[in-house]
Amino acid sequence: MNTNTFRKSVTALAVTATLGFPAFVAAQDSGANDVERIQVTGSRIKRTDMETASPVSVFDAEAIEASGFTTMENFIHNLPSMNGAMNGSSTNNGSGGYATANLRGLGSARTLILINGRRYASGDLNAVPMAMVQRVEVLRDGASTIYGSDAIAGVINFITKTDFEGAEFSAQYDLTGEGDGETTKLSGVIGTSSGKGSVVLGLEYQNRNAIGQADRDFSRIPLAEKNGKAVFDGSTINEFGSFVPTGEKNTYVLDPQTGEQRLFNAQEDGYNYATDSYLKSPQELFTINAVANYDITRDLRVFLEGGYANRQSNQLLAPTGTFWGAPVDADFEYNKTGKDLSVYRRLTETGGREYTQDFSDYRMVLGFEGYLDNGWSWDISYNYARYVDTTVEYNQANRTRFNTLLDEELCNSDEECPGIWNPFEADSLTDEMMDYALIANSPVVRGTTKQFMANLTGDTGSWSLPAGSIAWAAGVEKRWESYENQPDGAAAIGQIYSTPGIPSEGSYDVEEAYIEVDAPLLRDLPGVQSLDLSAAVRRSDYNFLDAQTTTKFGLEYVPKDGLLVRATIAEGFRAPTIDNLNSPQVISFSRYVDPCTEYGDSSNDILDANCKADGLDSDFTPKTSQSATILSGNADLKPETSDSFTLGVVYQPEFMDNLNVAIDYYDIEIENGIGAPDISLIAEQCYTSENFSSASCDLILGPEAVDTKSWPSSDYRDAQGTLAGTDATTQNISTFETSGIDFDVNWNDEVAGGLLNLRLDGTYLKDYNYQVQEGAAPLELAGNFGADSNFAGRIAAFSKWRTNFTASYKVEDVAVTWISRFQSGVDDVNYDSSDLSSSVGSYIYHDMQASYFFNSETTFTLGIRNLFDKQPPYVSNNNDMNTLNTSYDTAGQYWYARVGFRF
Repeated sequence: MNTNTFRKSVTALAVTATLGFPAFVAAQDSGANDVERIQVTGSRIKRTDMETASPVSVFDAEAIEASGFTTMENFIHNLPSMNGAMNGSSTNNGSGGYATANLRGLGSARTLILINGRRYASGDLNAVPMAMVQRVEVLRDGASTIYGSDAIAGVINFITKTDFEGAEFSAQYDLTGEGDGETTKLSGVIGTSSGKGSVVLGLEYQNRNAIGQADRDFSRIPLAEKNGKAVFDGSTINEFGSFVPTGEKNTYVLDPQTGEQRLFNAQEDGYNYATDSYLKSPQELFTINAVANYDITRDLRVFLEGGYANRQSNQLLAPTGTFWGAPVDADFEYNKTGKDLSVYRRLTETGGREYTQDFSDYRMVLGFEGYLDNGWSWDISYNYARYVDTTVEYNQANRTRFNTLLDEELCNSDEECPGIWNPFEADSLTDEMMDYALIANSPVVRGTTKQFMANLTGDTGSWSLPAGSIAWAAGVEKRWESYENQPDGAAAIGQIYSTPGIPSEGSYDVEEAYIEVDAPLLRDLPGVQSLDLSAAVRRSDYNFLDAQTTTKFGLEYVPKDGLLVRATIAEGFRAPTIDNLNSPQVISFSRYVDPCTEYGDSSNDILDANCKADGLDSDFTPKTSQSATILSGNADLKPETSDSFTLGVVYQPEFMDNLNVAIDYYDIEIENGIGAPDISLIAEQCYTSENFSSASCDLILGPEAVDTKSWPSSDYRDAQGTLAGTDATTQNISTFETSGIDFDVNWNDEVAGGLLNLRLDGTYLKDYNYQVQEGAAPLELAGNFGADSNFAGRIAAFSKWRTNFTASYKVEDVAVTWISRFQSGVDDVNYDSSDLSSSVGSYIYHDMQASYFFNSETTFTLGIRNLFDKQPPYVSNNNDMNTLNTSYDTAGQYWYARVGFRF
């Protein structure tokens, strides 16, 4: 086997061992002289193979179809290189309908999403036209030198069909084993081509129904652990009202049976918010995409791309309440206590807080490409992408008017007030009262990306090194970004509780230039079939930052047939987003650990003294784990920086045909990470400092900063004893260090008259260390579950092992596929021996699919995802649903049927 043949067929496909079998065969059958030069994600140099020094996994349309998933969200989330928390259909509270990727567990902001090598404005995976996708290329390496900002963890590049002849249509229906979560998907792609060009058009429609948390046993009630048992633990803000008398610390209720005042009891009086919350959020999605190209001359082509996606999504949360502690005077008609009160009442009559999004994503590309007389290729393009996210949040509270309903004098002076309200009785809020005091919040968010690109690529021709000519690429880019968050008019005048009314907007532009080279150093020497060095440098000049320069170097060494050793070392950066810079102050209820929890068991005398000074009992337990926190942008932010290293081996043994093995080690370090300070750490540093002397105490602004009632003897706590008003302004404060090993194994052969393909791809997470800010102990998350700082501190699993094993067999008119998705067990990073469940064992999900080909035009498929209906684990330290809802399958077993036609 000669070196060129190896580089085109063996190494290229071992590097991308996750590519489906048909693509593998096609690549091997294509000769060395007739392979078209293409660009591979992670390089601008056009080449005749898919192999570079950087590790790239490729998934073709057949692999996507074999997964049985109806969205790119689910397909991407199940890749082994993803880890930690990911936004999507399993996130109800705060998802906004978006679906994101979390490569290496380093966050969606550090995972660059491209369509045909170009940015699009929203980054929402729902906007990717699944039916139009020809393949997905996942670059598992830093790529700031090629793509600029955001590509610290890697790149996911969706390559669409550009040369499709004929028509194909597909219809799929999914249903869970519980008979809910119905999903319908319809798609069609048509295309035609001639000797001068081609046109492809794709349409897709999907409708996904909701699954409620009450529809599954594991999530139907919120649980807490008391005396070694998991018991119901509802919210203190319930349907018949809890209250704190002015100057007192305890929370009380009026017993709904006897009318007598007594202490609040979470098991008896708590509100079950799970009954009004989605487990899987509903969504309706429509996309239309087109790609066209036309050869003006033999060496000049014009191309067009256009895409539009509309997503209508919903989230449902428990009804809002008088979270601010509505004031009720001692002489109020329905106040039987004779004391001034702060009342916390859940507005269950509203049916819940419904968040709806009407989201549109637009993408248009116009470009030219061609060849010069010397064989160099060039391209120029202009990319315009925009999204508009119109949100309506129903059943929000107008604080002023609810306070009016609880004050007879104020109500009488307001002609629109329908009468005073009894907050101590369930179902007492009338329709007229709701019309008066409820309001919808309708903010609009817009973002635009405009991108001009010009690239030139070629080689040095006759001027070459002894081992061959130097391939190179160079280019320039200018990008314009703008963002606007326009609040609702009522929020702007302060009429919607806990909803910011300050608009946020901004824009920037960046000018960039790069050069990339691939130099052959040695050829055909003893022990060296080939040795290539690649290098790239990029300079990015932002109009609000100092210019950034990044470099990358790679090495490819082929000592003999069937063996490749490769390595890369790269610098990266991520510029702060417009939202990072300009976001106005907002109040967010952030999860935290209160240092005074049962502080009587602590041996820390300073902590004991400070908690006592707050007037807390030694067995104090906070009524909620969420603290009202002040978040805001920061105009003084600097870029994040990163250093990454990969070292890998690709092997095709001579003793076994069609076996490809790729193993790659990676190491990534990020400094100046953009994020918010950790509320738990601020609280700990404050309360373990003598007489509250730590500078961290200055960051706890107290309940007045978030406009709520205060704890009688504390400057830091609200009326329920929860820390309130912590300043969590975005800063450059965090660091990340992660390393591990990716592996891909692919084998195929004829067996018993059919075609058998076996594929294993996986990731071993060796280390994942996150330091939230200077002075904090690093959080070691590899093999554990804990707060994911890249997703608002939600609890997520960082499994050490994640693998996908696929076995497919096709014989005559039948094809079957079995997929096993494995993730190793995890332990609570904040282990507590008293917890009932601080560990989760290994999980494996099995999927199967069978297809029958009636003829060359018609295919019928049946499949099951999560074949054995594996339920998610209960963990003591959870964020929602009593489990790790972004890390494990919550819907359960899914059946689906699909029919496809191709003409």
